[in-house]
Amino acid sequence: MHRRISPLRLGLTVAAAALFGALLATSGALNAQTSAQITEAELSVLYPREIGPAVTGGRITDIEVQTDDHSTMYVATASGGVWKSVNAGHTFDPIFDDQAVSTFGDIAIAPSNPNVLYVGTGEQNNRQSTSWGNGVYRSDDAGETWRHLGLVGTRHVGKIEIHPTNPDIAWVAGLGNLWAANEERGIFKTTDGGKSWQKVLYVDEFTGGVDLEIDPSNPDVLYAAMYQRMRKAWGFNGGGPGSGIYKSTDGGSTWNELTNGLPDVDMGRIGIAISASNPSIVMALVEAPNRPTPAPVVAPGRGGSGGRGAGGRGGGRGGRGGRGGGTPDATGTYRSEDGGATWEKVSNENGRPMYYSHIFIHPTNPHLVFSAATNTTKSIDGGREWQNISAQATYDVGVHLDMHAMWLDPDDEEHFFLAGDGGLHETFDGGVNYKKINTFVVSQFYGIGVDMREPYYVYGGLQDNHSWMGPSETRHYDGILNDDWQQIGFSDGMYQQVDLAGPRYVYSSATGGSYTRVDVIGGTKRSIRPQAPPGVQYRFDWTSPGLASIHQEGLFYMGGNRLFISRDFGETFEATEELDRGIDLATLELMGVPTGDVYISRDDGVGGFGVTSTLAESPLDMNILWVGTDDGNVQVSQDQGKSWTEVSGNVPGVPDGTYVSRVAASMASRGTAYATFDGHRNGDFSPYAYKTTDFGATWTPINAGLPEGSVSVIVEHPGNADVLFLGTEHSAWVSTTAGTRWTKLQHVPNTSYDDMLIHRREKDLVLGTHGRGIWILDDTRFFAEWGEAQAAAAHLFPMDNGTMFRYRKDNSYRAQAAFAGVNPVDGVELTYRLGPGDGPAELEISRDGIVVRRMSVPGGAGLHRVNWDLRHGDPSQPDVWSRFDDPDYPRPPNQSGEVWVSPGVFTVTLKARGVESAKTVEVVGDPLLDLTTADYQATERFLLQAAAIADRARAASQAPGITEEEAARLSALAREVQALTRGYGDGGRFGDGNFGPPTAAQIGRLAALQEEIDAVSPPDGGGG
Repeated sequence: MHRRISPLRLGLTVAAAALFGALLATSGALNAQTSAQITEAELSVLYPREIGPAVTGGRITDIEVQTDDHSTMYVATASGGVWKSVNAGHTFDPIFDDQAVSTFGDIAIAPSNPNVLYVGTGEQNNRQSTSWGNGVYRSDDAGETWRHLGLVGTRHVGKIEIHPTNPDIAWVAGLGNLWAANEERGIFKTTDGGKSWQKVLYVDEFTGGVDLEIDPSNPDVLYAAMYQRMRKAWGFNGGGPGSGIYKSTDGGSTWNELTNGLPDVDMGRIGIAISASNPSIVMALVEAPNRPTPAPVVAPGRGGSGGRGAGGRGGGRGGRGGRGGGTPDATGTYRSEDGGATWEKVSNENGRPMYYSHIFIHPTNPHLVFSAATNTTKSIDGGREWQNISAQATYDVGVHLDMHAMWLDPDDEEHFFLAGDGGLHETFDGGVNYKKINTFVVSQFYGIGVDMREPYYVYGGLQDNHSWMGPSETRHYDGILNDDWQQIGFSDGMYQQVDLAGPRYVYSSATGGSYTRVDVIGGTKRSIRPQAPPGVQYRFDWTSPGLASIHQEGLFYMGGNRLFISRDFGETFEATEELDRGIDLATLELMGVPTGDVYISRDDGVGGFGVTSTLAESPLDMNILWVGTDDGNVQVSQDQGKSWTEVSGNVPGVPDGTYVSRVAASMASRGTAYATFDGHRNGDFSPYAYKTTDFGATWTPINAGLPEGSVSVIVEHPGNADVLFLGTEHSAWVSTTAGTRWTKLQHVPNTSYDDMLIHRREKDLVLGTHGRGIWILDDTRFFAEWGEAQAAAAHLFPMDNGTMFRYRKDNSYRAQAAFAGVNPVDGVELTYRLGPGDGPAELEISRDGIVVRRMSVPGGAGLHRVNWDLRHGDPSQPDVWSRFDDPDYPRPPNQSGEVWVSPGVFTVTLKARGVESAKTVEVVGDPLLDLTTADYQATERFLLQAAAIADRARAASQAPGITEEEAARLSALAREVQALTRGYGDGGRFGDGNFGPPTAAQIGRLAALQEEIDAVSPPDGGGG
């Protein structure tokens, strides 16, 4: 795309940066105006592009392969949708992108009809980043279309089983709300294809179904694993007396708890598997650790003897104290060979149960068992001895750890698919070697950043897949390849910030405030974590925020329980006062259990509490800082952090103590800022977004009309304060009315948008999703004049500059199994809006009053976006613009007949509705080529002259009275002229081209060819 003109100087002084901010603020203030809300139809002409990465993978929760056709398979992800392959995993397509959510716990194929699919939304994992769904969906056409079946309150689905002969009978294990008590959890059954559901097993408001197995030889026999758990922002309790294994022998009408040989203590997460070849064999991974200290004496509370029928379970379990300790430690692998009547603990295998607990028995060999966890293991003796098949030579080498899903080939014990946090893998030798399938993007970003290189690079921190950087565009004809992405950090990557001094100073973070300063050019890294003095404790969030100042080089902010300020690139830090509420965790409870008494997966994944969750610096005044905390504080400082004012108490309508997901300072005025709150950690999924204009003294809600889904991020357009972008758990939104109304961004996936930013130079909107990688909406400048355009019959918006960008054919024959991100369109994007009515519309491009190109463009009412590829056309008649969209090619392969313009200033004129609207655009040469403007002009003249001579020869060959011999000679001369220009501009069919000036020999040969054509042509030129 080819825009990269006049970049900001990297070494801005404080004064210059402040002036820059003031100019931006003035622009925003001047352009801020009451305007119409942009519509979905208008947004539909914008095509954000997916840049990847696919190489990192992302969390996959289930794999299903069609029984009678192993080439058809489905992959369900934690937050990246459902994907389908019809060629055994060679390529994948998303099949759930038009639905409301993108998070999944399970997918099931009906054994009797492979066109019938059920999916359960909301992943069954218990992470801090776990996403939630809205129930169960069904497809009757193999994923082409879906219908919602309800069960919204289940929020997380552990497993779905479908009757082997009747696809309208199905059972759903619903985990229920991870963050709050609710009753829509347990085992649900439908007998009418999901039109209605019956809750057939219910334990209590904290316990849901995490796993479910059906006897393939007798569908009346089912096993259910029930799991009691709750997470809050400040802690996790992963078990209790509600956890257990249940069996039904009447299709789920009644259930009995299985206890003989299973731990008689409070249990945590449980995973179960049944042997398809010998259904009497059932296995389970059980989490049941010892209580670390003697428990208080409480009544066992086993409750009454009532049955566990359709309405729930008898008299309940009495007090929440549970069953007490028990010895020895009972966590491990259990096996039953009599249909669950008795159980035997056969090994201690069960790695990090709260996150995994996945066990699989091979369909034809009841002794071949697999456990997917941090390490994937295999047993050939029914679970007694285990072999690590993770294929990881050392950390970060080989196959990614942390697996959640498997599909075992019933025809080949050595062949299976294995998937988890690092994506999808396949093995044909039983787990000795794996192939990673990097053909689809499900990467999960937390925080993103950008630099000022040309083209700029995007930085991102990923869930369990480190920190990476990749170019916003490349010179490959293919696009942005997996190999273009580079890892710059380890562990779960979080915030990524680039210092004003440039990419040699990148602040890259991992979990819990582990910050590293990276020179991404040289590849060096330096730890910069603040060190607490004796007697002082520093705490950090799992996703501890960082912020590089836009005012001063080396000024970096880092958030913990205090704000840490470095003025020397992270070498040293100043610490402010504590900014949290000082909540004593000992006073809090999880499921009625004091935090100090929690011992099953206690606080797994909680980095700290009472810490900063978001930071902002005013673009107008570097002394104005904003912070938000995970315990609900919003604080503002007007003196660089020396003193603070807590203002969250002034925000109306938000439950006290709600997690602050984002604070963002405005360019409209010093006291204007935005704050968003995320209540899902308390079971509240409402969207909360607010604006203040008086440093937080008062706040106005700006979330009207947003659907259910926590708000993660908000961004103000730098040229128009009325224009806002907002990301929620399930979608991205745009407001052109200062937040009074919102419209969903089009042509992007429904997934979690954890971070957004607008590039300061390019004005691109960069979207960091937690499930579908990075997306870029190129050049949002048009939003700055949105209000002005409403009253115009035809309005051409300002545009980015254009660069003559030389694409390269630098690789060959990559086949069809490699992902490539999308490069920008050719040339410069032209955005315009037409008022009511219809009729023709034309864009005319001219230089110094001479028309070089005319394009017939869409003329309907509303917003339009087209592109000019920086090439000449026939100025006597317009060519018809059309959007290039060919699945077989990343860009047009044959453009060798079109002549590039030379650098200069061009006028673009929109002609429609009887009026004209004009803007100028500057075109410059390729920044990597050592060519002068005169060089480009010489090439342009040569190519235009050659094209005119060739056209004249072809026309003369068709002139009346021309002999056959003369016609043949003229056609041959025209081909020779064309051959003389081959290799200039575009080489054709993705070949490399040349912008350099013609040689003297080429100029001389063209002149000679012209003389010969003149000699052969009729006196009147043959109409030329």
